[in-house]
Amino acid sequence: MATAPSGAGKIGSGSQRSSQIHAGANAPDPFALLDSLAAQRASSSSKSAFDPVDFLNQNYRSEALLTAQLPRLRDAVSQRIDHLDDQIAQTLIRQSETAASTRQHVQDATAAIQTLEHKIRLVQEKAAQSETAVLSITADMKVLDHVKTHLQRCITTLKQLHMLVHATEELRQTSLVGEGFCDYGKASQLVQAIRLLLTHFAAAQQARVLPLRQLATLVQMLQNGMHTSLKHGFRVVAFGATKTKSLEEAKSGGTKPVRANIKAAASEDEDDDVEDEEEEAEILMPERVLQGGIKFMEALGEPVWVQFRHEFCLDCLNDYSTLFEPPSNAPPKEEPSKRISSFKKKVTSDEAENSEPPPGRLDNIEERFHWFRQEVLQKIIQDKFFDVFPVSWQIEATLARLCLKSTNSHLTALLDPKGMCRDKEASNAPVLLKALQKTLVFEREITAWLERERGTVFKTAGEIKEGDGEASSVEPLIGVASSAFENHMNPYISLEEKSMEEQLAEALEDRTVDNRGERPVFISSTNLFVYIKGSITRCTALTKGKAFFLLYRAFQVSLKKYAQILQGKLPPQISSSGGGAGGLPIPGLAIPSSTNSAPAYRIPTGEEITVCHVISTCQYCADTVEALEDLIRDTIDENYQDKIDMTGDQDSFHEITALSIRILVSGLMNRNDPAFRDLSSTHWAGWDSVGEESDYVRKIHEQITPFIRTIRSRIPTSYFRSFCDKFAAAFTATYYDTTIRLKRISEPGTQQLLLDVYNLKTLFLKLPVLEEEVGSTGRKPATGGSTIAPAMYTKLVQKQFGKIETLLKLVGTPNDLLIDNFKVQWVGGSALDFQVVMSLKGMKRPEQVQMLEKFGLDPQTALRGAASNVTSASIVSERVQSLQDQGSNVAAKVSSEMNTMRQKVDDLRRAFRPGQS
Repeated sequence: MATAPSGAGKIGSGSQRSSQIHAGANAPDPFALLDSLAAQRASSSSKSAFDPVDFLNQNYRSEALLTAQLPRLRDAVSQRIDHLDDQIAQTLIRQSETAASTRQHVQDATAAIQTLEHKIRLVQEKAAQSETAVLSITADMKVLDHVKTHLQRCITTLKQLHMLVHATEELRQTSLVGEGFCDYGKASQLVQAIRLLLTHFAAAQQARVLPLRQLATLVQMLQNGMHTSLKHGFRVVAFGATKTKSLEEAKSGGTKPVRANIKAAASEDEDDDVEDEEEEAEILMPERVLQGGIKFMEALGEPVWVQFRHEFCLDCLNDYSTLFEPPSNAPPKEEPSKRISSFKKKVTSDEAENSEPPPGRLDNIEERFHWFRQEVLQKIIQDKFFDVFPVSWQIEATLARLCLKSTNSHLTALLDPKGMCRDKEASNAPVLLKALQKTLVFEREITAWLERERGTVFKTAGEIKEGDGEASSVEPLIGVASSAFENHMNPYISLEEKSMEEQLAEALEDRTVDNRGERPVFISSTNLFVYIKGSITRCTALTKGKAFFLLYRAFQVSLKKYAQILQGKLPPQISSSGGGAGGLPIPGLAIPSSTNSAPAYRIPTGEEITVCHVISTCQYCADTVEALEDLIRDTIDENYQDKIDMTGDQDSFHEITALSIRILVSGLMNRNDPAFRDLSSTHWAGWDSVGEESDYVRKIHEQITPFIRTIRSRIPTSYFRSFCDKFAAAFTATYYDTTIRLKRISEPGTQQLLLDVYNLKTLFLKLPVLEEEVGSTGRKPATGGSTIAPAMYTKLVQKQFGKIETLLKLVGTPNDLLIDNFKVQWVGGSALDFQVVMSLKGMKRPEQVQMLEKFGLDPQTALRGAASNVTSASIVSERVQSLQDQGSNVAAKVSSEMNTMRQKVDDLRRAFRPGQS
């Protein structure tokens, strides 16, 4: 072999003979190995090349074993090669023997295919010959089929024409009135049959075939004649012959109507010599004939019978339009004077006033509806046509709608302020409301009666489907007549406004408090909203449209006026001429005039309770206004829902609430002005000992503690926390400004001030949780609340008082440690702050220059700063001006953010309401 197997290298060449003999005894059979290899290669799907080295290493693990079995392996391979050669030779011999027979089989198959193709062509030729023979045989039969089809069509057409002529003749015979009435029941069936037959001759009519056109014209003439006769018969039954004659004369333009002679229209050979001057007493159509007439109208089609129903209803309401027409206010035309005197009695003004009022007036509106019930529904429909009109005709609903439409036009004329028919009572609110109420009652009663007695189903315009005809769609009756009042409800709105103005006038001096709720509120506020709710109930019972929207506008005006009344109950603003805590001047401080724009207030003793009542009332009003807005938006018509917005009214009460909190803060600061004056006037430079809290601290306690206990249970918790935040910020700022205005503070004075500051800080940390004293008011003290001050408030108080404590600690620091302690304790402190500390320590100017140089300023700047005579008062002025500028910017930013937040809340509220999307 060219390459030694890897297994041979592992064993080595120095193996013993005995090991070779032992290995030969355990060697695998070479023939079995080759058979297994052949089977694996045949069953394996991989196409990898055979590696003999791997095969030998895998089956012969030592060189001795491979050397011992190499002769047997060579013999096995040789025998396998010989065996394969024999098989290949035998296969080639068999293949050569079968090649000749295969060629013979292919030739036989080709010949069979050619024979089959020839036979197929013969079959196709015979099929074509058969088809030609069949066509020649059936040619005459096709002609006969066409003749048969045309003959059948002609026979069918002749039969249809005969049926049409016969039906027309029967219709003509039916229309012959004679001494009785037409048989409208039979005529209805004939009309339907004639219409169906005429559809078969539509093409002939379009081709202007004269006989068919004459026949169609005759049918139309007969139908028109019977239609006219039927309308006349219905009028005679409903109104009588005399009134029918006047109606027909009025419809024909004032001349005597020419009645259609049905006999002349039906008979072409007979002459009509009957004259209208010899009218006989007309006989009323019996119920059977009337019912047949209804069927005849329905046979003519829906447009025809709908028009007939409309004309009949107008005839029934003819007297209504005349009797209840609005009287004109125009002065009568004066007739020219005549020589011959008239003996007619002149009507005096007293007699005219005492005469019976015309029925068309506004205060007589109930008579209209009584007349409609008695004269139309009862005497005509119920008494004369009870079983005549089918339910599908909705004759009562049609009459009611036409009556309400006529009433609407009359009411519009009576209420029109510029019209000649305006009623004198149109501006009288009670009369106007009574007329509207009576109209609504009639609309609701007639609607309920139709639904109960006639099974009428009313559908709005949005509910009517496309397939619904004019007859089957009945729109609601409510609002047909009452909508005339919609644009003329100003007297009613004025009456409501007057009533609310009276309540507002009483609320000006009324300070009565309602203690039934969670917080005490002015009883005038609850009375106002009770009246508003009642006003909404009264208005929505009559209308939910424009009048309700105008009433909503009146509510807005009254609420804004009430907000002004609440503002009037607050203490007035006082003039502030100095920089004191509550508006009083403090010696030693001259603040520029630009800083005096903040208003100051003084609260008399006990008036803080009134301010608390104003806050609680404003919160109650704001919450109720929000609920009122939702109620109005859900109740008013959809056309006005998007216009309902009472955010401005809520803002009015919120603004007064914010003003009230500012007044409480300013008023309490004003009460502490004497204590701050004591702090400012005390000679702290000569203070030599540290004792208990100072007198001004006790005064502050005496003012703050009862004030806080008084207001805590009388205003909502959120507003009380806001008050505490604002008061703590204002108090600490004032205390800090007062402290830095002091001229010099000794070391014992510094320790005393630190003790006072700690005492005040302890007081302020307890402010939000101070309990009301039992028995101080008629209300129970607040219980169940938190006894821990809010974390944000605590952080604010700690920060503000911490700044004051840092200032005082630095003032008490020795001069040699001042700079280091200042940099450590006053993080972010400037040179100006450092100079304030030195001024409070009473350091001379040269000492300040040296300290400023050590602080980090160059000598010239330090000298300039010390020589500029910067006092604590000027520092305060500059800081006040800076704070005012920052406050304006913050206020503008907060206002912008509040507007954005309010808009988002409104959008969210609209999204959760069902219309608006």
